[in-house]
Amino acid sequence: MDRDTYAKNFAKRRDGEWAEMFRWVPRMYRAAASRLEKLERQAERQFPGVFDRLEQARDAAGETIPAWCWLPVTHVQQVLADHYPHRTTRAPGATSAGLAIMAASDAARLQAIGAWRSAGRHMVNIHDATVLELRKAGDRMPVDLPQRWPLHSLYIVSEAPSGALGAFLYLEWNEREQRAELRIAPDVAPTAALDRVPVQPLHLEGDTVAEAARRTVLSVQAGLDTALGTETLPDISPGSAVDETAKVIATKNAFWVAAADWLASDRPTTFDAASLAGAEPVADWPPAKAEGTGRAPVLWLAGPAS
Repeated sequence: MDRDTYAKNFAKRRDGEWAEMFRWVPRMYRAAASRLEKLERQAERQFPGVFDRLEQARDAAGETIPAWCWLPVTHVQQVLADHYPHRTTRAPGATSAGLAIMAASDAARLQAIGAWRSAGRHMVNIHDATVLELRKAGDRMPVDLPQRWPLHSLYIVSEAPSGALGAFLYLEWNEREQRAELRIAPDVAPTAALDRVPVQPLHLEGDTVAEAARRTVLSVQAGLDTALGTETLPDISPGSAVDETAKVIATKNAFWVAAADWLASDRPTTFDAASLAGAEPVADWPPAKAEGTGRAPVLWLAGPAS
């Protein structure tokens, strides 16, 4: 199927062609595609031509970065500093440190969306039964994700009263510390808004999500100390600020870690949702390479192995 015509399978006028039990699929597709288009459009409006520049930076980096990372966030920050120094997010009265944090947040969001675009704009809906299992999956941290990760970035999409909500899942290579991260960027605001997509990094280190979160909190603090020229001796005892922050991060993100681990395994049965409308599938899962034509996202349905 031509990617330029892919979205026509989910057009509202074709809803009657879907079996009644699957009519939620085209509704969810349209809502999610609309959200993602708004995010891309807002990014391009704030940073005109940024994704082309980021792709050029990715080409220039070549084999100096791991194949599973689209573009380290420090490279994104450099593109913003070189080409958009006056377009990064501002706030009245913000200190220089505050402005630096805002610019870093802009870079992280652009990294999430840019990796998803470059990978071919793939959305995955996880079956409800599997979602329930993943919510009870425990605290294990899959440190081997880079060896198994199927695409640079996936957008995990779910039905919602507003139509659809989602989250970007992708991998980051921290060049300074020479380690891998899982990055989670929830897109759950009532209305899609670029500045309301937070990005949570999690070190791919340690046996548990809680341990990974603790190491992440300490790394963030060390990075702030470096930027501000300060020195902090963190208290990591039970009940400390570091400990409590790590617990919150682990609790909020344990499901996404389990989902990433599951999607990168051979356990899911994954198929192109357009086939439910009688369309020819775009590709087998995972796609061998990013599609170079068409802006329409591809929707995959992932459920338990049959």
